[in-house]
Amino acid sequence: MNKYILLIISLAVNPVFAQDSLMSRGKYMYLDTKALWHNTDNAAGLGIDMTANHGIANFDYSYNGGDYRRVQEGTSSHNLKFFTERYQKISKILYGYGKFDFNNGKTKDRAWADVVRPYNSDPYFSGSSVYGNYDFQNINLTAAIGTTRLGKWNFGARLDYNLGDLSRLRDPRSRSELLEYKLTPSAIYNFGNSSIGLAAWYNRRKEKIQNVTTVQTDATLKYYLMSGLENANGTIGGYGGFSREWVNHNFGTELSYGYKGYVLNSLNSISIQRGSESVLGVYKYSPGHYYNYIYGLQSQNRLTIGKLIHQIDFKATYEEGFADEYRQKLIINTDSLTGFNSYRYDTQIKFNKRYQIRVLNLDAHYRMNIPYKDRIFAYMGFIANYNDVSNKYLLNTSELKYGRLNIAFEEGMNLCNTGFGYALSAGYSFSTRNSIKLADNTNEYAQGVLLPDMKYYAVDYGFVHGELSYEHPITIKGTTSNWFVKIYGDYLKTKKYDNTTYNKYTLGVSVGIIY
Repeated sequence: MNKYILLIISLAVNPVFAQDSLMSRGKYMYLDTKALWHNTDNAAGLGIDMTANHGIANFDYSYNGGDYRRVQEGTSSHNLKFFTERYQKISKILYGYGKFDFNNGKTKDRAWADVVRPYNSDPYFSGSSVYGNYDFQNINLTAAIGTTRLGKWNFGARLDYNLGDLSRLRDPRSRSELLEYKLTPSAIYNFGNSSIGLAAWYNRRKEKIQNVTTVQTDATLKYYLMSGLENANGTIGGYGGFSREWVNHNFGTELSYGYKGYVLNSLNSISIQRGSESVLGVYKYSPGHYYNYIYGLQSQNRLTIGKLIHQIDFKATYEEGFADEYRQKLIINTDSLTGFNSYRYDTQIKFNKRYQIRVLNLDAHYRMNIPYKDRIFAYMGFIANYNDVSNKYLLNTSELKYGRLNIAFEEGMNLCNTGFGYALSAGYSFSTRNSIKLADNTNEYAQGVLLPDMKYYAVDYGFVHGELSYEHPITIKGTTSNWFVKIYGDYLKTKKYDNTTYNKYTLGVSVGIIY
């Protein structure tokens, strides 16, 4: 089994050029309309999708700018990315999938957040009110393997492995390191045209900050420890000797039902997962404990009617998160024989569910694909997304609520005879609700983060995405592959807020190979 996993990883990192056929972007899209199980956590579905060997590898550079942003996101960012993935039949009974994603860049003028997740998650994080630049580097690796049908069964396993680094380049200088892995065994039982799949996983995530430093020898900077909404405690020199780690253990399961007929190919899944996150400092000090529940529902449907493939997808997730708060006391014990001291923190008071988070996401997608032979020639569709979020801190009570509805139309075409292709989407975003009620709206965190962010939640805006690509077959030593270059961009502009409009944009270029 180890040699098969290593083969999948090597397929992702070192692309193998296809010998039998030329793979174009349209053909890649066509194969993805068939691979429904890949969009679940069930790797056993690789043996049901049974897609032809294909993959993609590309380098991508993008720049994000504009003034429509939240304070903890930064004003702009540069991103350099390498991405590759590969579907591969390994043997008569095994299918494999590998993916490697490397992202490196810099975010400018970010403040109040030295961690990867400042929003709608564990409230016990830290940061500085001084704006600074951050370097980031993320590595994501996926390796999956699935069997063909063994009797009435398919079996599979998947590993997701992520590394992250977020480094602040201005005093006080922090470095947040992330390590995360997820192990997911799975199985599918087949009967007739139907399949029932079950996947279960263990996901461990650890993020840590150690040894916050300064270049200045006489720095008198405040460092803030957050505990939910405006509740933030800033201390001059508070970064000295500061260290903290967040360790999350997540268990989940997913149940799927699939039907594959001549006209309809459908896959429906429900999932539930629970996370438990410890927050630890020096001598195992803990300001609290965070845990959450996430419920998921997904439906993927492909209808082949005449020469058209209709794609109808729906996805819903609902998350409830709670943070208990601890009041602890340092206990020092001295050994009478050796004179050595031992340190520990004892919890004196516990506030259950003092911080509460609720997040609802609904996504709907319809696309009409127009195939030509074994590739997608053109498509057009409709996308809708609804998001609703609530953050609440109890006693004294503070609450932040916001929601948004996005509606967009999309279309694209691959002009096979010229090598050119384009994709375009445009839509409008409605702010469905935005309200904030703080017990104390005069403190530094409320004035520096929460109140300025309200314009982000309150405004409506229009947005557009466009990309233009060109493909060209190249034969090297008898091997023909499709090389491509793509330029793309995003732009949004808000309605007026306090007599001011805001915008945000992305410009990028990508060069790669489809094989």
